[in-house]
Amino acid sequence: MIFVYIVFGILAVVVIFWVLMFMFGRARMQHYVFAHQTLPSSVFENHQVILTPLVSAKGSSSEGRMHLLKLWQVAAEGLPEQDLVSGDTLAYSMVVLGHPNSTAFFIQLPKAERKTEAHFSLIVFDAPGLSVGKVRHLRYFVLENYGKADGKPKTNLGEWVKKGDGLKYVDHGKGTPPDKASFMAAVEKIVKESGSQP
Repeated sequence: MIFVYIVFGILAVVVIFWVLMFMFGRARMQHYVFAHQTLPSSVFENHQVILTPLVSAKGSSSEGRMHLLKLWQVAAEGLPEQDLVSGDTLAYSMVVLGHPNSTAFFIQLPKAERKTEAHFSLIVFDAPGLSVGKVRHLRYFVLENYGKADGKPKTNLGEWVKKGDGLKYVDHGKGTPPDKASFMAAVEKIVKESGSQP
């Protein structure tokens, strides 16, 4: 009988351990949902409404940032407090990846602390098309946090693409350093090699 209690005790400890790992090891859902669902879905469903407010001759604007913060709040709807993340450091800038047909909005997310939270996202589009309301080139990339190995950051470069009424994830590989220049260079290479510019 004592053996049965010991087994049940061990099982209870294991279950509690896995529950705690799930609760504290998984991505904070507001962070994840914004980068992996709310923003890409909104971009593909209505790019004109989402992208136009971000356009600024200075590269960014307080109005554009407020526009993103509204989407940040949409990603928080219905989530418990432990899944909420302050949007204070959410920022963006408009950049060109070597050609106006690959203009992009670089989005700096709040610090990625857990696995699959994104360091950055990049919305690539053709600026001439956006200016006349007919975008011919639209892609959405994320650089995900995967912790550290041997003291070095682990990352994964992914892309969300429109598929039917939903999204499909495309894996572009591991190892892109989590800094703006490296991320943009990696995306620029993907865009050029895929020949996806109009």
